[in-house]
Amino acid sequence: MNIFPKVGVNNIKLGMTKMDVQAQLGAPASIDKLDEEEIWEFETGLELSFQSEDSYRLSSITVMADSALLDSKPIIGISESELENIFPAFSLDEDFKKDGKSYFADELQIMAWVFDGEVFNIVLFPEYDEHTELPIWPK
Repeated sequence: MNIFPKVGVNNIKLGMTKMDVQAQLGAPASIDKLDEEEIWEFETGLELSFQSEDSYRLSSITVMADSALLDSKPIIGISESELENIFPAFSLDEDFKKDGKSYFADELQIMAWVFDGEVFNIVLFPEYDEHTELPIWPK
């Protein structure tokens, strides 16, 4: 599973419609419908978020699969120190103590969550326009 910063994972791109995602991945294993968000979970280790503020287009992608590669290198399951050494673009964003730590790579628009000393998942976001604060969907 290849991660493309600000774009997506494999052939799943940020900004896709729910119909386009389902055509690529099939039906999700589960769907959580919240007030302003719909979260689709797949058994492949992907969690896709469709938010109302983005007209329910694919707003973010959470990756939990050990097979996920960023720059051809594994990222899920590596230690916190490996994250800092292998991927220097990530810096500590917040330390939630027992509830883990969040790291963020601004130029990649990727957040990494560390629990018990290792990367548990990463979240991909689109690039945003500085002035309008609207997402710039990949082509």
